[in-house]
Amino acid sequence: MSVQETLEQRRAEFEAHVWNHSIDPFQASFDFRRRLSPPEIEATKKVVRAIAAGESDEQVAAVVRRETMRNGDVIFILLQLAGLTRNKILSDLRAATAGQRVAVPNTPRLLPNRPEAWKVAGPYLAKWLRGVLEPLATIGDAEELDWVLESLNQATWPGWIRQERAKRQGHEAEHRLAVLLASLALSFEPAQKADNPLCPDVQIHSVSFDLVVPSASAVALCFKSTVQTSNIGQFGESKGALEVTEAGAMLRHEFRSDRPILMAMVDGVGFRSNRAGLDGILDKADEFCQFSTVWKAAVVAANVSDTAIRIYLPAGDADRHSEFLNRYAVSVGLLDEATRADLLAADAVEAGEALAIRTV
Repeated sequence: MSVQETLEQRRAEFEAHVWNHSIDPFQASFDFRRRLSPPEIEATKKVVRAIAAGESDEQVAAVVRRETMRNGDVIFILLQLAGLTRNKILSDLRAATAGQRVAVPNTPRLLPNRPEAWKVAGPYLAKWLRGVLEPLATIGDAEELDWVLESLNQATWPGWIRQERAKRQGHEAEHRLAVLLASLALSFEPAQKADNPLCPDVQIHSVSFDLVVPSASAVALCFKSTVQTSNIGQFGESKGALEVTEAGAMLRHEFRSDRPILMAMVDGVGFRSNRAGLDGILDKADEFCQFSTVWKAAVVAANVSDTAIRIYLPAGDADRHSEFLNRYAVSVGLLDEATRADLLAADAVEAGEALAIRTV
């Protein structure tokens, strides 16, 4: 932590900029489910009809297999409606076939193409579908059944997407960092994180970093990111703080006086119930930023890369961040609606509450 700032000042800055994930476009992409397509509804209705006809789990499974062989995405719709997840059916299948020579694929999409695996997976899925869809067998009106299936689609979506949301959210911070640096033509590794945030991190002396600038072989800036949008309880409360502490200790030991800057990307209302974890990160990181202040990452990255950028901040923000701005002697302009359009037309880059433009 910089000697010019106290932990209390950093806490206050964090609170002033904490991420409102409820209105963030990235989060919203998970919150709203698209409508089922006509082919998806028709495939599901065929399963409902098979169940209504009193067919066995094996016979229902045959219907499911036929429909999913026609359209591989249907298996995901049926898994969602049954209250399952991509991983649960595969893990349960591996448990059910333990000790047998059954090749379980790494995606449910391939299950209908694997006869030995489908012998177990088909009736398993049919049983789950029966529990959910059997009550719909009494609905005689086709249009009414369409609406009920759509309601079921919307109701089961949050549970279905929970795992994907958690996985993607855990990498969204580093993704936004990578996109920002790439947009300003600042070198970093792994460069592919701008397109694939799930790609492996960079290892420096056996410590993992989300991004490093400009490269792993000539590292000058290291990023660790962590986002918590809910109370995570005691398990994992201090994980972020421990990782930042470990990273800082390694950098001091391995690089001595010429050590890289350690910057944390830390955000989310979950840290309000994890004060110790937040304090540990704010105290041990040299610098920190949040989604709305991600422009600070661009400032530090440009500084260590001997590149000049100009930051445009809303009125009053330059004063609130004066200590940071003075540390890096970055030029600042005033941002209002009139200048925003002109700056974007001049290839300025959106960086949280600010706009950034490379000047050299």
